[in-house]
Amino acid sequence: MALEEDARHHNVSLNTLVDQLFDAHVNYERFLEKMGMMRMAKLTFRRLLENTPPEGVATAAKLHAKDQGKVAAISKYGELNVTNILDGLMVMFTYGGWGEFHETRSSRGKRVITLMHDLGPNGSTYLHNFVKTIFEEIAFEPKISPTDQGVVIEI
Repeated sequence: MALEEDARHHNVSLNTLVDQLFDAHVNYERFLEKMGMMRMAKLTFRRLLENTPPEGVATAAKLHAKDQGKVAAISKYGELNVTNILDGLMVMFTYGGWGEFHETRSSRGKRVITLMHDLGPNGSTYLHNFVKTIFEEIAFEPKISPTDQGVVIEI
């Protein structure tokens, strides 16, 4: 009955909801425990970011990318490369609640990935440093542009 209620609330069929739940489990949930992750309210994380100096936020993001981010990507995909990093960011945003992941092509044919969030300016500091550091792990330098509401990556 709870699944039927959730399906009605999200305006999808019960089968669609169940498919979405399985997809979330396969692509995200099963890695949470394996990687020693925990769930936290987005508001709590935002408050932590707001009350931490930008230098501390940047350091935490770099360590997250080097330790957890790199290991999680290798664990899930078997190797760390541009495609797997972008897929990992998509999973992080789509299933992890970080915000919205959008990808498009520019008029010059470049891939443009936008990571939109509501974590405030230090949220962008965190994401900018996380993304920059994880790409450094494969010696790749995309153009990364932070704003108060997101981070834009051009490849």
